[in-house]
Amino acid sequence: MKKVWALILIGVIIFASGCTQSPTTTQTTPSETTSSESQTTSSPVKTTTHTTTTTTTETQTTVTTTTTTATVSEKSGIDFSSYKTGEILQNWASLFSRKIIYVSEGYEELAKHYFPNAEIKSKNEFASGIAILSPSDARELLRGKPILTTPRDYFGYVLYKVGTKFVGGEMGTIIAYKEDGKDRLIFTGNDVSGIGAALALAKELSEGRKLNPSYVLRRGEFEGIIVKVIGDNDWDGIKDDDEYWIVKEIFVKEPFVYTWRIINGENVTVSGGFIRLVNGSTVYIRALGFNVSVKVIGTNHAQITYIIENINPALVEFSENAETGETWIKLTTNEDFSLIPKNVNNFTFLAFGDHRPGSGTKQPEVFFKIRDLMNQEEGVFIIDSGDLVYSGKVEEWAELLKVWNFNKPVFVAPGNHEYQGEGINIYHKFFGPTDYSFVLGNYYFIFANNVERNYQLTSAQWNWLEKELEKAKSLGKRPVIVMHAPPIDPRPEGSHTMNPTHAKKLLELMKVYNAFGVFGHIHIYWYGEKDDVELIITGGGGAPVYAKPEEGGFYHYVKITAGDILTVEPVKVG
Repeated sequence: MKKVWALILIGVIIFASGCTQSPTTTQTTPSETTSSESQTTSSPVKTTTHTTTTTTTETQTTVTTTTTTATVSEKSGIDFSSYKTGEILQNWASLFSRKIIYVSEGYEELAKHYFPNAEIKSKNEFASGIAILSPSDARELLRGKPILTTPRDYFGYVLYKVGTKFVGGEMGTIIAYKEDGKDRLIFTGNDVSGIGAALALAKELSEGRKLNPSYVLRRGEFEGIIVKVIGDNDWDGIKDDDEYWIVKEIFVKEPFVYTWRIINGENVTVSGGFIRLVNGSTVYIRALGFNVSVKVIGTNHAQITYIIENINPALVEFSENAETGETWIKLTTNEDFSLIPKNVNNFTFLAFGDHRPGSGTKQPEVFFKIRDLMNQEEGVFIIDSGDLVYSGKVEEWAELLKVWNFNKPVFVAPGNHEYQGEGINIYHKFFGPTDYSFVLGNYYFIFANNVERNYQLTSAQWNWLEKELEKAKSLGKRPVIVMHAPPIDPRPEGSHTMNPTHAKKLLELMKVYNAFGVFGHIHIYWYGEKDDVELIITGGGGAPVYAKPEEGGFYHYVKITAGDILTVEPVKVG
């Protein structure tokens, strides 16, 4: 009998040792999932622990058994509230199944490239999961959402993010949201290139790239981000072997690469202008003066076509095989080249500014008169001292750019009205960097942005400006400084100027280097001297004037003849 009890006791001990160990459950977090075809993850489970105690009276042995029961939340799909801002987009690859991708017509190649193992279905079947959508198809689903695609005159589709619009085919977005209890992940943008940028960023996120959560817009069960690609030369949304892509998340201000691209596998660097656009093997360069150079480093020796815009062909030396128009030069080469300004001792240029409307989007009628009169003048280029549109909105820029028809190069200094909000991005897309310089004849033209930080220059700008003035001195050229806000207001009791401390410093520098100044901002015409510094204020391009006609309050542009000395002649426009 003792043997029987011993056997029973041994059995109980063995049974107890198996029951006292809790079942082990392995739960893979989104960042740990490595399967290429992850399934949709349910919202976090709630775990309930039950403890049962069993006592054998005859042996006085107590056995405790612990079990864990997983209970799925009643709420289906992704629980947005359990994720911090950015975590849903960061972990999209483990939260959404990639077995089926819903695609707008014409975007199948993008889907096949970024999801090679997925089944491709029409966007018409899309209810949940992942979709790659055209701007028009995305708009139908995203109406009323914090980020959406919307059509705009002149620009086509633009991305709208809670008050800010982003223009250009290189702009895309990734959006995750819940609709009628269904989880959706949408890739869309202004065009194919931008959608490809969103897909490329998503791919990098799935491979370990960390998303900056401060760039992510989160509103309840909605999370989205704006994306831009630089370097998609053929605008197909797919990175080719001879391209170098930069894919960036955007909060408000866009990144810009002005002077460098990889084109047909060649490293192309531009000086004296900026790369406005690359379309295949054609590079559009907007000149910022009359000395434009291109340097090519590579082994492919590929033929590249360059169209240099905003140039006056009569003022530069260029190769014989180039084509020319009123304001452009086109040439095709596989080598470095330079456009060099001719020696000119006497030339005339025109200046005007503040041609924005008093409100709204339409340019003032007097602007068109001024534009047409300047086009009839013999001046070799135009200076625009800023305030191009009323408040920098996309719609205002569209109206201006539709009528930006000048037959001469136009060199611009930014004004406070356009250089704000979304207007900053558009300014840089079309007019490039704000601080630049060029030489023509006996004069050294220096443009700078002084409309930010309460009309100040940064310390870096001051350093740059002083170096530019030293260059002018070493070359024996007289500086001509162009900014929007003037250092003085000639009106009695007037104070529409730069920050007083910075204004004083600018005047002191201008006096030391005998610099001439061209400014706007005050809606009048004025020409004179202040502390032995010669300058003009030309702010009568169309905005409401600030003074009586006899005090300079009239619409006008200015003719400036640059010979041994500068002579100034205002042209009144009724």
